[in-house]
Amino acid sequence: MDLFRSSATMLATAALLIAQAPSRPDVIRNPSTDPELFGRLFPSRVHTVIKASYDPDDRVSAPSQGNDDGFSGQNHCESYRAYENGSPIAMLADFQGRAGVLGLFFRNFWSDSGGIPMMPGENNRTRIWVDGTVRHDQPLADYFRNPNDPRGQIAPFAGPFTRHRSGGHLTHAQLRWNQSFKLGLDDDAFANAARFHRVAATLASPEGELPIADLAGWEWVAERAGSWPHNFARNAQSTVLQVAGNGGRSSVQLTGPATLLEVTCEVPAHADWTGLWARFSWDNAAQPQVLMPLRLLGAMVAPPYQFPIASLLLNNDGDRRITCYFPMHFAQNARLEIENRNAQAVPVTLTYAAKPGPHPEPWGYFTSSYRAETTGTGEPFLGPHLTNCHGMLRFVMLEDNADTTNRIPDMHMSHLEGDLCVRINGNRGADHSFDASETSIGRWGWYLTPADQPFVSDTSFNSAVMLRGLPSGAVEGRRVMGSTFVFDPVHFVDGIKMVLEHGVQNDSNADYAFLAFFYVQPGAARRTIAEIDIGNTSVYSPQGEPRNQVAFTAWNTYSRQGTFLRDQFFGTPPITETVRHIRDFLRFSVRRPVDGSTSRGLAIGLRLDRLGGPTLGLCQADVFVDGRPAGLLHVYTHNDVFVWAEGGECEVELPRGLTDGRSAVTVELRPRAGSDPLQVARVWVYEYTK
Repeated sequence: MDLFRSSATMLATAALLIAQAPSRPDVIRNPSTDPELFGRLFPSRVHTVIKASYDPDDRVSAPSQGNDDGFSGQNHCESYRAYENGSPIAMLADFQGRAGVLGLFFRNFWSDSGGIPMMPGENNRTRIWVDGTVRHDQPLADYFRNPNDPRGQIAPFAGPFTRHRSGGHLTHAQLRWNQSFKLGLDDDAFANAARFHRVAATLASPEGELPIADLAGWEWVAERAGSWPHNFARNAQSTVLQVAGNGGRSSVQLTGPATLLEVTCEVPAHADWTGLWARFSWDNAAQPQVLMPLRLLGAMVAPPYQFPIASLLLNNDGDRRITCYFPMHFAQNARLEIENRNAQAVPVTLTYAAKPGPHPEPWGYFTSSYRAETTGTGEPFLGPHLTNCHGMLRFVMLEDNADTTNRIPDMHMSHLEGDLCVRINGNRGADHSFDASETSIGRWGWYLTPADQPFVSDTSFNSAVMLRGLPSGAVEGRRVMGSTFVFDPVHFVDGIKMVLEHGVQNDSNADYAFLAFFYVQPGAARRTIAEIDIGNTSVYSPQGEPRNQVAFTAWNTYSRQGTFLRDQFFGTPPITETVRHIRDFLRFSVRRPVDGSTSRGLAIGLRLDRLGGPTLGLCQADVFVDGRPAGLLHVYTHNDVFVWAEGGECEVELPRGLTDGRSAVTVELRPRAGSDPLQVARVWVYEYTK
C-alpha cells in the first residue's frame, strides 16, 4: 500500500551545527550529529546487505520439518564452504567488487546460551580477510569480549558496541575495504560453525558513496543510554492533553520545517497505557504515518508488567513515563495525536523538543508499522508491507504474551522462535537474510534459558521473559525484544515486505505484536526499464531475446523449476524458467525510455540457477559496458534445496561515467575462469529516478 500522499517540495539543506565539547568529562557534549541525522536516507545506489544463518532446509516436508538448527551437519547456511589443506572453512561472508564497511558481526553460541562452557568446535579459529590480506586471526569468542573483560578487548573489536551476554555475541567494529572482504571460521559438521550468525555490511556505489555512522559519537550515546542523545541543545515544551475515553482524541499541531528530537509522555497510572495509541502525521498526510500503541514508543511492556528500559533512542521508567528520541522530520507541519481506547478519560502530559529549520536531504518520514494477533501453527505472521516508496528500516520490536490457560492452541512457553524474512525492492531474493528471531530481533537470546536476564538494557535493548500467576492457577509470561539498526540498516529503493515464519515449522504459539520503525519517502527510487526472458526467442515479445539483441555462447540450455528461499512463508509458488549456462559471454542491449533523462544511474539484476551441493561456492563474471570494464557480478551459489538467486543477491550497479548521456548501451557478462557456472534465467535493467 502507498502510505503517503504527495508532500510538498522539501526545503533547502541547512548547515549542520557541531558543538564544541566542554573540557569536563562528566558534562561532555556528544561530538556527533548522528542521532539527529538518523533519518537521512542513503544514496539510492548504495547497497546494504545482511547475510545470516537459517535452517538448511526449512520446508515442512524436510526430514527435520525444517527445524534442525543445523544439527544435522548439513549446514548450507554459510555463504559457502572452502577448504584449506583438506580442512573445511565456513565462509560466513564474502563481498567483492566494490568498497564497503562492516556494520555487524553477530554470533550465538548454542552452549553458552544455556550458561554452560562452550563445546569443542565452537570457539574455533576465525579469520577476516580485507582486500585479500588476513587482517584478523583469532578464536571466535575473542571478537566479542565485553568492555569490562579483565583480559581487555582486542582492537578494533572494542568499545560498548562489542560485547556478549546470554549466548549472543556481537561487534560493530567498522572494518572498511576497497575491493573485497571475507569472514570465515574453521568448521566441522556437528558443531556447525555456521549456525546462528549474522553479518551486515554497507556497500558503496560505483561512484564511491559510502555512508558510515560516527562510531565515536554513537559510543557516547551508548554510555549515556536513556538521556538526551542529540548534539542540538534541548528546548522542551510541555502540555497536558485531556484525552476522552472510548476513542477520544487530542492533539498538538506543530509548524515546520523542523525535526522532533524528543517525544515524552507521562500518564497518572501504569494501567492507563493499555488503551493509549499514537497517531502522528507529517506534512498533511492522508493517513497517520505513526499508528501504534503509545507505550511502545518507549518500549514499555504491556501492563500489568513493569520494568524500566534505557536504550539508545528510546526508554521508559517502568511505570508512567516513556520517551522516544528517534528524530522525526517534517517540512511543513506535524500533528501529534493521541487516541484513548480506555473507558475512562486520561490526562497525558506531552513533552516535546524540536530543532527548527529544514533537515539535510535526503531524509525520510519517521514511519511505524504495527500488527498484533495470535499466531497459528502453519501460518506465517505477516509484518510490514510498504510499496511505491524508498527508505530505511531502522528498528524492529517483537512483543509476545503466552499463558498456560489453553487459550492459545499449541502453546509451549519454553520455545518460541521464527525466522524474520525480509524482501526488498520487489524481488524474491534473500539479500537480507535474517536468521532466527532468537538472534535477529533482540540479538541476545529468544530461547528461555537460565542465562537470560529479565529486561536488561544494552546498546539496543533486549528483555527476557517476565512471569506472573493468574487467578486460575495458570501462569502467564510476557516479553518485549527490540533492536536498533545503527550500523546495520536495511536500505530499500522500491518497497519492503517482512514476515515472521513462526508457526510454520514450529508449533509453539503466542500472542505476537510486531513493530518496525522506518524512515520513508513516497515514490520508488528506481524503475524497471527492461526485462529479458532468457530462452524466449519470440521477435514479438518485449521480453524476447531478439528485441533486446541478446547474443551469447553457451554450454547448454535447459529448463529448471524450483523455489526461492522462504517462498513458503510469503506464499509464492515455484518458478519454471529456461536457463542458459553461459560459456564465454552473454551480451544484450539497454535502451533508455524516451520519457526519462539520459543522466540517471543504471543497474542490472539477474535470476540465476544456484542449485548445487557443497562443492559450489561463488559465481563471478566481469561486467562490461560498450566493451569497457564496469564491475563484477559476485554471488553465492551454495545451495542444494532452493534453486533461484535473484535481485539484490546478484545486482550490479553500472558506473555513471559509462552510461550518462547515452540513450543506449551494450552490456556484456564474461564468466571468470574457475568460478561456479553462470546460469542465467532472466535479466532486469533498472533506472534510478531519485
